[in-house]
Amino acid sequence: MRLHIGIDDTDSPNGMCTTYLGALLYRELSRIAEPIDLPRLIRLNPNIPYKTRGNGAVAMIFKVEEEFILEIKNTVLFYVNQLADFTHENTNPGVVFLEGDIPEELREFSLRALREHVTIEEAERVAREVGAEVFKFKLGRGIIGALASIGYPLESFTYELLAYREPKNWGTLRRVNSESVFLADRWSYPFTYDNVDPYKRSVLITPHGKDPVLVGIRGIDRGRVIQTFERVEFGEPVAFYQLYKTNQNTDDHLTYKKIGELRLYDSAVVRGRVAGPYWERGRHVFFELEDETGKIRVAAFEPTKKFRNWVRKLLPGDEIIAAGGVKEHDGVLTLNLEKFYPVKLVPKIEYQKPKCPRCGGTMKSKGDYLKCKRCGHKMPKKLIPVEVPRELERKIYEVPPDARKHLSRPLVLPGGEEKILEPTNQKV
Repeated sequence: MRLHIGIDDTDSPNGMCTTYLGALLYRELSRIAEPIDLPRLIRLNPNIPYKTRGNGAVAMIFKVEEEFILEIKNTVLFYVNQLADFTHENTNPGVVFLEGDIPEELREFSLRALREHVTIEEAERVAREVGAEVFKFKLGRGIIGALASIGYPLESFTYELLAYREPKNWGTLRRVNSESVFLADRWSYPFTYDNVDPYKRSVLITPHGKDPVLVGIRGIDRGRVIQTFERVEFGEPVAFYQLYKTNQNTDDHLTYKKIGELRLYDSAVVRGRVAGPYWERGRHVFFELEDETGKIRVAAFEPTKKFRNWVRKLLPGDEIIAAGGVKEHDGVLTLNLEKFYPVKLVPKIEYQKPKCPRCGGTMKSKGDYLKCKRCGHKMPKKLIPVEVPRELERKIYEVPPDARKHLSRPLVLPGGEEKILEPTNQKV
């Protein structure tokens, strides 16, 4: 008998981590049942406001003898009761069990949970229809992710190795040798990636919260991921580690939509024209994008750092493809920009002073007339329009590694361009 187990929403900003609980369970349950593949870390809609941190759920599949099914279910529920952070108001765990094969209806629900907003009631309805057993704790919002992680069609995937700390060290500064991380990254990149930010010279594999995770190393080659971990030097003991198969960095959250179809919490790729000049507020850069169906505000927020400089180079009339998540900012529906691609750029015109017609010298502006610096010749102020090169290229621009969402695919990986270039054959 195949038994699918899904767990979600056991963590909080104060500590704990669903992957930690999942890793412990994977070890424990493997004593009495045969695991089918690695455990899965499934990231769901990154735009949901009541998510806990990365909005990740854990799923695992075991081949189980009928006589052990009840023991396995009781073990899972015991671990969740013991380890979930029930003290935080936004922690509402959910556990789902499903026996047998994955119905198509459940696969469809999983993709909706990745790309749209779904409710607890919808999850309960789908669970009833597919014969899944559901356990809710507190509000039980975690059943959405737990159910979705079971049904998720993991057709494209990456790996993440998560190493965990001894409980006595939780909440203290993580002791990881930075130079060893840079050396390990130099050896394994791009088979592992986002280990460091080379521009800031900062380490990205260490989280900053009170959770049990010591480091997380992502990659597309499971062997390189493990070897990279082995090259990192630690100043504290590693309790254990677990390799997860995951939908991180796959761009699976992005779907092509017209601007008029965008809804709150969507993750989408849109194609349109820049409707006017950009403006700035609080170090955030904004502009409006329009197509024949509507208009939406687009934002490159302050954490995207130098990425904002490329956004500032866009001009009204430029045709671009933009990818990101739809949220409300100051009460306005806003596309939070992750990547963009200039499809067609308008000419950039600058007005320049002519050379002196007498001596070829440089003219200086004097109110409503021009005066030559060399010979003193005066003439009416008439500037000449000159087309100057655009500083944007026809390539994808992406946010830096430390501002990248879990699901967004770095351009360094194979297929990193596919989702955003998908609508290039569409006309605005």
